[in-house]
Amino acid sequence: MNSLLRFLEKYYFIILFLLLEGFSVWLLADHNFYQKASFGNLTRGATSIIDYQLSSIDKYLHLKQTNIELMVENVSIRNEIAKLKNKLDVNKSSCNDSIGGVKFTYSTARVVNNSINKQNNYLTLNVGSNEGIKREMGVISKDGIVGIVASVSNNFSTVISLLNTSLKVSAKHRRSGSFGSLYWDGINYREMILSEIPQHVNLAQGDTIVTSGYSSIFPPDIPLGTIEEFALKDGSFYVVKVKLLSDFKRIDNVYVIKSHQAAERNLIENQKQNE
Repeated sequence: MNSLLRFLEKYYFIILFLLLEGFSVWLLADHNFYQKASFGNLTRGATSIIDYQLSSIDKYLHLKQTNIELMVENVSIRNEIAKLKNKLDVNKSSCNDSIGGVKFTYSTARVVNNSINKQNNYLTLNVGSNEGIKREMGVISKDGIVGIVASVSNNFSTVISLLNTSLKVSAKHRRSGSFGSLYWDGINYREMILSEIPQHVNLAQGDTIVTSGYSSIFPPDIPLGTIEEFALKDGSFYVVKVKLLSDFKRIDNVYVIKSHQAAERNLIENQKQNE
C-alpha cells in the first residue's frame, strides 16, 4: 500500500494529465461528427490489426495439429490413388492381381531423431511393430525418398537414410526411362550421384529423376531430384549429379510404405537365383 501511495504521489501530475487528455479526446470524438467518424475509423483499424495478430498467433499455435490432420488426409488420398491405379492395371491386363488388392499402402510417422553429418546416417521414427511396421519397408516424405526401415521395436523403428553411403536405390531418367543406381557420395547432403546411364541417352540440366519401380520397396515414378550436371565416365556411361528435392535437415512427417507383393516377389526371385 505504501508503495502504491508513493507511486501515485510521484506520478500524480502525469496520471492526471493522461486522464484529462483522454476525457478531452472522448468529448471531441463524441460531440463532433467528423471527429467521431475519424476516431471510429482509427479504432476499427487498430482493432483489425490486433484481431489479425491474435488470429495469426492462434493459427501458429494450432499448426502442429493442422499438420497432423493434413498427414492423415494425405495418407487417405495416397491409399485411394493406389486402389485406383490397381483397378486401372487390372482393367488394362484383364486379369486379377494375385493378392486381389492394391500393391502399396501408406501410413504416417514422425521423425524423432535424424542425422545428416555422418557417412552412414539413420533416422528414428515414432512407430514400430505395434503399428505394423517391418524391416525393409520404404519411407518417403512429400518430396521424395527418405530411406528404408532397418530395425523395429514395439514403438520405434530406425531407418537407413538415403544419406547413407551403403545404400543404393534404383532410379531412372523420367524423360527417357533409362535407369541406374542412385547413391550418396558422402559430400553434400542435398546432392546424390546417379550412375550407369548409357551415353546415348539425351540428358539435360533440370531433367527429373524418379524411382524406377524395379525395387519391391518403392512404387515407380516417385520424384527424387533434378539433374545438376553430368559427365561421361570411361566413354560409355554418364555419371549424373542429382539435386535432391528433399531437404533432410527439415524432414519431420513421413510416410511408411507397405508393399503387399514384396514377399511373393522376393520368394520367386530368390528361387530363381538358387537354381
